[in-house]
Amino acid sequence: MNEVLMAPALPALVTLNAAAAYMSCSRRHVERLIAARELPTVRLGRAVRVAVADLDGYIELRRANDR
Repeated sequence: MNEVLMAPALPALVTLNAAAAYMSCSRRHVERLIAARELPTVRLGRAVRVAVADLDGYIELRRANDR
């Protein structure tokens, strides 16, 4: 009975609120990044989503610039 607990997988696209939670920042900060074209979005009709891969890329870019 060796159970391995795993975190639920994130979907490929997340809402702005989920993106903010993922980056531990406010939704408004995510909106500013989008407006500044620092974070790309995917539009599904009227819904705006952010790819988790783009969030990871933004975080890595910021990490590399801080070194």
